[in-house]
Amino acid sequence: MSKVYTIVSIHSCPGQKIGLGNSGGLNIYVKNLIFYLIQKKQKVIFLSKKHENCDFKIHNKNFNLLHIDPTKKNCVPEKIIKDTNVLISNYYTSGVFSKKFFSKKKLLKINISHTLEYLKKEHFSDYKVNINRINKEKSIFEFFDYTLSFSKLENDTLRDKYGVPIKKIINSTPGFERKYFYNQKKDYARKNINVKNEDKLLLFVGRNDLLKGLDIAISGFKILEKQIKSIKLGIVGGDLGSSEQKKIENDLINSDYKDKIYWFGSVSQDNLKNYYNASDLVVIPSRSETFGIVCLEALASETHVVATNTGRMKDFIDDGRTGILLDELSPNYLSKKIVNFFENKTNFIFDDNYYKKIQKFEWQNVLDDLFQKINI
Repeated sequence: MSKVYTIVSIHSCPGQKIGLGNSGGLNIYVKNLIFYLIQKKQKVIFLSKKHENCDFKIHNKNFNLLHIDPTKKNCVPEKIIKDTNVLISNYYTSGVFSKKFFSKKKLLKINISHTLEYLKKEHFSDYKVNINRINKEKSIFEFFDYTLSFSKLENDTLRDKYGVPIKKIINSTPGFERKYFYNQKKDYARKNINVKNEDKLLLFVGRNDLLKGLDIAISGFKILEKQIKSIKLGIVGGDLGSSEQKKIENDLINSDYKDKIYWFGSVSQDNLKNYYNASDLVVIPSRSETFGIVCLEALASETHVVATNTGRMKDFIDDGRTGILLDELSPNYLSKKIVNFFENKTNFIFDDNYYKKIQKFEWQNVLDDLFQKINI
């Protein structure tokens, strides 16, 4: 039976370029959720804040996209509020918005936090939590019928720090799209992104955010550059063009590293496999991750990773074979582990059964499992 699903993402829209500003894994999740529901012949209304140059277009009679000004009193048409059967909110800003506009309507309400304020502190002890945001998150969890949890630590944090009853928590995950992420020949991929075959390429994928650890990747690379011949660092996303990114780039201009760090900018999901497959190693020095979607995409492309033990990454990585889990996080330790990788590269392999470990994280499987648990 067809229902009307209203998906709210005030934080960002899938029509914004990935890896720039607020745009990241949340947008990938929302986009795949929308496609999944349309495939299931459900009606989908998507609400997001207005922004420039939106390229998110789906030509389907069951899909309606509204870019709104969330500060305006009547920004959500009354008919949408009336028709909605299932409300799915993404990130705490959307939760605050949803509570304001959908509080009078009896419907099934699902919250996806994507990241919790307390969880950042659990991963990164120096992080200063925002008490105002925590109070908003607590209010949201009371309002929604269910909140998704992407890891055991997130589940524990929801219960212990926020007081969310276990019956209101649904264990789920993000995922990856197999048609986009698979292995292809390295020389072919390098030709597509204009990287020399003799280079040893490290790849960072993500926003220029303290918790993502781009600063650690660059600092670690500066150490490695003195030890490994022809090593290069590629950066996908990195908030290319922002004032912070320009500052980093300017600091490197008069250094020995300016021609050894490639800023690739935002890359679409269907083209990202070229960058994973062109790389020798994907570097994920995150101070905090709720899940670790970059790790999953890289491994699906059969590219080795070096990553912090945060989020769900230990569930994907076969330490010492498909990648390296970091016991500590510092530029020196990261560079040491990368040197170890290149010295023992023949030990790192993807065997015939590796894909079984991550197959359950394909989007179709993830979302089938979620909606079976919700029993809609």
